[in-house]
Amino acid sequence: MGSPTKKHKTRRVAKLAKQGNKRKNQIRLHGTTAPSLPLNKPNANELKQSAAKA
Repeated sequence: MGSPTKKHKTRRVAKLAKQGNKRKNQIRLHGTTAPSLPLNKPNANELKQSAAKA
């Protein structure tokens, strides 16, 4: 059995490695793009160009 300091350091390393795993796994499985991304909707640049023409 390790000393109290060694146990503390080991637990801290394990905690840091675990942080964000739920979010990272979700991103790996499903990506970061919005599920209902409207592809036919103009983006900000297209809106600005159409406003400049008008």
